Amino acid sequence: MQDEMVRLDFEQSRRLLESSKKVIPGGVNSNVRMGEQPHPIFFESAEGPYLFDADGNRLIDYVMGQGPMLLGHRPDFVLEAVEHQLSQGILYGGQHELEVEAARLITRMVPSAEMVRFNMTGTEAVQAALRIARASTGRHLVVKFEGHYHGWADSVLFNVGSGSVPGAEGLGMAAVPESAGMAPEAGSSLTVAPWNDADALDEVLASVGDSVAAVIMEPVMANSGVIEPAPGYLEAVRDLCDRHGIVLIFDEVITGFRAGLGGAQGRYGVTPDLTTMGKALASGFPVGCVTGRREIMEIVSTGTVTHAGTFNASPISMAAARAALEHLYLGGSELYDMLEERGHRLMQGLRGVIDSHGAPCLVQGLPTVFNLMFTDMGAVRDHREVLMTDKARRAAFQSHLAAAGVRISGLGNLFLSSAHTEEVIDSTVERFDRALRSFLSG
Repeated sequence: MQDEMVRLDFEQSRRLLESSKKVIPGGVNSNVRMGEQPHPIFFESAEGPYLFDADGNRLIDYVMGQGPMLLGHRPDFVLEAVEHQLSQGILYGGQHELEVEAARLITRMVPSAEMVRFNMTGTEAVQAALRIARASTGRHLVVKFEGHYHGWADSVLFNVGSGSVPGAEGLGMAAVPESAGMAPEAGSSLTVAPWNDADALDEVLASVGDSVAAVIMEPVMANSGVIEPAPGYLEAVRDLCDRHGIVLIFDEVITGFRAGLGGAQGRYGVTPDLTTMGKALASGFPVGCVTGRREIMEIVSTGTVTHAGTFNASPISMAAARAALEHLYLGGSELYDMLEERGHRLMQGLRGVIDSHGAPCLVQGLPTVFNLMFTDMGAVRDHREVLMTDKARRAAFQSHLAAAGVRISGLGNLFLSSAHTEEVIDSTVERFDRALRSFLSG
């Protein structure tokens, strides 16, 4: 293990990346990973709150698989469940009790969950939710919000990291595609609105509400600054959807089981009609789901709505999901109180370091997922303000942070896990201090 005061080097990872680029575009299999600083790192193993890379470095991990590892890397009870299932079978192409047990756990924990359909990813879950909403309402339009990410499919990949044009011609905002190669007509059934502005949504729905099948949002804007909803905002959106007969969808792929046992909807006390979940659902195994009110979900059972997938509810993933969900369910308030306490400890520790250096940095969000931004603003309230922060400077700082042995996401998010002990958190604060001092000294 390296001396904790040594500046880490990632030369072997750099060589592996260059070799990888010969057979994998960009050397990575998700564009999100290209934002890693100082460059994408190659890892060999993980345990608890730590990652071990190809250079023999140990890093305190706050990427945690981009959020899924709420219980830390390689929790014993999840591994045992998966190992047992491996001895029974990998894929049946049919039903098994594990999927029923996992679904029942979700219905006990998530306020909106009366019925559940499993798939593999959050992107798939969102597409299923939109299809169900359209089928149940007989309408076609979807309202999404700028800065909110709902997966990489053409139908929703608009106005995520880019700027929107306020007051664009027509309703809402100009739909800005986030990728080349998207179908030109992909945004034709989409209206984009500013988030955290109930009056703006009211204005949009007053004009097109009768054609809107669904309003979809991250109840906490976790993909852009980790911004909480303004007081009363979620309630206002719920009321507007009820008034216009619109299906309200919460995309809780990040906040599900991370913002609390019942997700963000449990934390803020507002229940959507449909919810999409993933990430922490199965402690790192590929599982997503769409869940919601029985009267809406049952349309899938009629056969008029197609929802399919060879690997949906695979026994291995369901074994992991049941073990992870059962642990969260039994841990209950005691587990989540501990997570909140440790998250606050980390946030306050980082803020103390920032204040001591007089650095233009902001730490903002929930205790279990928060964001680091370079800005003089005291708070970031919407996507427009996120765009005003200095992302290039944050990326440069992340190289210093990695060299000090702390890894955070390219978007600036820090994901906490139950494996981040007080000792690990205090070590993180010390390393953050060293990295920030090095960065500011130029």
